[in-house]
Formats: sequence, structure tokens, C-alpha cells
Amino acid sequence: MKRNWKITIFTGFLALFAGLLITKANPGIRLRFTDKGLQLVDTVAIQLLSKKVKTATIPDISGDADTPLGHISYSLSSVHFNSFSIPSSTFKTDPGVGLTLQISGAQVSVSGNWHYRKDHWPHVSDSGSFDLDASGIALSVSAKLGADSTGHPSIATSSCSSSIGDVNIHFHGGASWLYNLFDKYVAGKIKDTLQDKLCQEVSDVINNNAEKELSTLPVIKRLDKYALINYSLVSSPIFNESYLDVFIKGEFQSVTAPKEAPFSPVSLPADSESAKMAYVWLTDYVVNTAGLVYQDAGFLNETVTPSMLPPNFSYPLNTSTFKLIIPKLYLMYPNCLMKLVVHSTLRPTISTTSAGIALSMTGEVETYAQLKNGSFGYTFTMGLNISATVKIAVRQTNITGHVDTVKVKVNLIKSAIGDISINLKLLQFALDAFADQIIAKQLNKIGDVGFPLPVVDGVQLVNAEITSGKGFNLIETDVKYSPGKGAATDNRTQRGNKIVIV
Repeated sequence: MKRNWKITIFTGFLALFAGLLITKANPGIRLRFTDKGLQLVDTVAIQLLSKKVKTATIPDISGDADTPLGHISYSLSSVHFNSFSIPSSTFKTDPGVGLTLQISGAQVSVSGNWHYRKDHWPHVSDSGSFDLDASGIALSVSAKLGADSTGHPSIATSSCSSSIGDVNIHFHGGASWLYNLFDKYVAGKIKDTLQDKLCQEVSDVINNNAEKELSTLPVIKRLDKYALINYSLVSSPIFNESYLDVFIKGEFQSVTAPKEAPFSPVSLPADSESAKMAYVWLTDYVVNTAGLVYQDAGFLNETVTPSMLPPNFSYPLNTSTFKLIIPKLYLMYPNCLMKLVVHSTLRPTISTTSAGIALSMTGEVETYAQLKNGSFGYTFTMGLNISATVKIAVRQTNITGHVDTVKVKVNLIKSAIGDISINLKLLQFALDAFADQIIAKQLNKIGDVGFPLPVVDGVQLVNAEITSGKGFNLIETDVKYSPGKGAATDNRTQRGNKIVIV
């Protein structure tokens, strides 16, 4: 059976707010959802509550009363809701409590059957039907957010109160005139029952439907065969009068051997922004843990052969290309095909300031020339230091990156063809010439895939704006929800999109 989409979005948003009282570590990601953003949850929550109340069953009501006919016992059965309308509601943060849903001016109509029996002889009895309209209904429910022992977010009702203003009841059929003589007694009974029922239903939505959804919400998202993202929460949420902040670990970890990174996120600055629906502070820590995972997995290593270069590339992977730059190489291996064995020697890192994002990569390239017998002879090893500027963007619900400019510095590490240090200075110019054509394109294959933000299916980020600070990027965005549409995903994976740093 498909899960109700309203429950999914309602509880999914709540999942982002739940706190995990585990550590005092700085978060890799800070998520803020403002009262403006909670209006979206309010709309979905009211739709869900209205639907649930309309299908709720009301227990039979019984009592006794004195009438002109004598003392009688009565019962109301098959009581059911006909309509439930909520003209006004708010879903807001409640400092020190959690989240509070308030409803005012609601109206409800119910119908059912009545029956009475005179207690003394003659035991006269009769039955019929009734209609009841209640108005001026107010309800306030608060929910506490936390986490279970497995680290999943949890939610439970902390308080609920409801009140009903006016109640009008009309009896039909049989001796309905008799009921009309003591309708205030019956109306009072129904009023008390309805007040309890409304709190029971909204509490059930939170304690059962929402709690069940949260218990299945994954806090670990696998990206590919190398990496997963840990989206567990590192501390309890902070509830302000106009927003709430949630603190997410936001760490890439190895699929096969997950472990803590040997470095920590920066402390994020205090901020009171609340004009947009949602804010995401994404620290450099998140991407730098990705660099660590892929570095350790060997993903950043590659062997480059001539067939891997773009068609009609101006600089074929052949010793003839280096004839003028490194004459010794050509003299020893004239017009020979080459291969390059690339190693990343340090994990890639990014560093963000208000001026932008800088990417740094360090590696070595072993060069080989193909001999007449088809084997390859080692020639030399050069070190590469690659620096680039990066711009990040939001594509649907993915964070993507794009390299604008790339600079390469080269140095000689080892040589089997003599001292060619001076020649590598000339090679520097050649590397600068095709850095954008080769290195930038390979980096952008990775950046274009990006990684997902922790949002539920159907949520889209719209009108997103990005600004950079010291050690973080801030995403300010509004949110749209499309029921039945999963969060946008990219079927491409990073498998095969190797970073070739030459």
C-alpha cells in the first residue's frame, strides 16, 4: 500500500527538525526552516487532519435523564462526521517546546442515530436520527522532537487542548420531540466527546503516523560504491520565535569502512536570517570529507592512454608532442605513444572565503613511452599542484559545482632520461594551454553530478541564492512541494567519471 503523500511530506519535514542529543560537535550542515516555510507544512498538516477527522469513528454515547415521561436511558450510535472545515490555522515554532499547531474558528457537522428506553414500566422505547453542528472550535497541539536509540528522529505529542463554542442538535423521527426537551444534556455529552476526539485524532497523526514515518527515515544515504553521506543530527534543534535550526553531521564516509574524518567543521556564525522559507549553511567540511573518502578509495587515480583523449585533440599523447619541449624524451623514444599513470597524493580540499571557493589538488604523473614490443618504458615522474576556482549551484535538490579557471604548477620528482627540470618549465606553458580542455572538463563531470541535500521526496528548492563566508556557503531558498514527484535525482554516478589531473 502506498504511503499517504500528505503524511510523507508532513512527517518528512518534521524529520528535518528532530534533535539528536549525542555530541556537542559542530555540524557540517546547519538547516533553518522559518515560520514562513512552516506555512507549507501547515497547509499539508491541515489537509491531513481534515481527511483523518472525516473518516474517524466516534464511540457510542449513552446516558440517562429525567423527562416528563419519567426517567429514561438513551444512547447515540453510528455517530460519524459529515464535514470538518478549518478556516484559520498556524504552524509555528514554540521556543522551549518544539512545534505548535493552532486551529481557530473551525466547524464540524456530525450525524447519527438515537434510541431511548423508559426505565420503569411501561418500558416504552423509540428511535430515530439526529444532526449536530458545532462551531467556534479551537485546538492547540504541541509536539516534542527528539531521537530514538538508533539515531532516527522521533516525535511525540506533548500537549493538546480543544474547545467547542456553539453546538446545535436536531432530532428526527419517532419521539424526537422528547429528545428535544433535553437536547442540552445530549449536546453537552457530544461536545465533550468531540473535544476529546479531536485531540485523540491529531495526537494519533503525530504519535503513530508521524512517528512511524520518522522511524523509517534513513539518516545514511549511499551515493555510489565508494561513498555514503551521514545525515544524522549532532545536537538538539534550537527553536527561535521565527525559525528553528537543525544541526546535521553532513559527513561523507566510506561504504566499506565508515569512520570519522580526522578534521572538524568550522564554527558557523550566529545569524537571524528568516526572510526566506529555508536556509542551508554548507561547510567546507562536507566536501572535504568527500575528498578524503574518494582519495582513500583510489577513485582519484587513473591511467591515461591516447584513446582517452578527446577526438581531434591538438596535443596527441605521443613523444612527438614533446619533441621541442623535452628533446631527450623524443631522442630516446622517437614518435612513440605514451601513457600517463596519475596518482592523487593528497586529498583534494576546498577553502571558502567571502571572495569565493578555491579548490586545491596535489598529485604525481608517471610517464611511459611505448616500446616496439608493445611494452612501456618508464621515462619520468612529475608533480602537479592544481588550483581552481569553483562556483556552486543548486540544481533541483542537488548541490553542484563548476570549475571556472584552472592553474597547474609542475615540478620534476624523478627521471630516467636525465635532468629535465628546465624542460618542465617549458612544459608548464603547455599544461596551462590545455588545462581548461582536459582538467576542467574532468572536474566538472564530477561537479555536475554533485550530491543531494537532505530533503524529502517531492520537495523542490526555488529561487535559491548562494553567498560565501569563511569556511561555508549559505543557500537561501524558498520551497515548493509537488505531491507524487520524487526529489530530483541524477541517475549518473561518479563511477567512471574519474578525475584525470593531466
